[in-house]
Amino acid sequence: MRYVDIDTWDRWSYFQRYLGTDFPYIVIGADIDVTGLLAFSRKNGLSSYLAMIFSAHHVAESMESFRYRILDGRPIINERMCPSFTYIPEGSDLFVLVTMDFVDDVLEFHERARARITAQNTDPGLDGIAGRYDIIGYSAVPWIQFTHVMRTIGRLGADSNPKMTWGKYFQRGDRMLMPFSVQVHHGLMDGLHVGRYFEELQRYLDGLE
Repeated sequence: MRYVDIDTWDRWSYFQRYLGTDFPYIVIGADIDVTGLLAFSRKNGLSSYLAMIFSAHHVAESMESFRYRILDGRPIINERMCPSFTYIPEGSDLFVLVTMDFVDDVLEFHERARARITAQNTDPGLDGIAGRYDIIGYSAVPWIQFTHVMRTIGRLGADSNPKMTWGKYFQRGDRMLMPFSVQVHHGLMDGLHVGRYFEELQRYLDGLE
């Protein structure tokens, strides 16, 4: 992690403007095509949920705008980020929060995530993200084909970790689609950057076929 040089950062005036607003967040949802993801997961015996977490994080790591955070009112940038995802143990109605280092290989990530889930069991893991500025939160609502979703914000304006959520798969023609939501701090990026993220994520998922 390092502080951003505000003398050369082209977003500095935007950062200041949005930092002082009552709700400085962008939340954008759209349907993405997960046909390739589901086929790839079946072929390799993977959990499609964990494969989706890997895909979403892999793309986010490649984009500078998703590595920006706010620390004590100043912009910082992370070199690497960690996924923090919800998981519901079998037989439970309560989720646990699994936070782990990211490894940029889908098969190895899947193996490590499975091991971490098993080891954590029903430990809620809710304290694992306190005070961290290097995570992205991932969650699924697989029971709902939602059109909009808003995630919990730790402290209004100061919580700058991106949050991504997806919903129930549905079929359109011969393709499988899924609602996907991105929630980010507007001081750190604009709709343009979120749009580029959706484009890059779809390109990656299409390449899995």
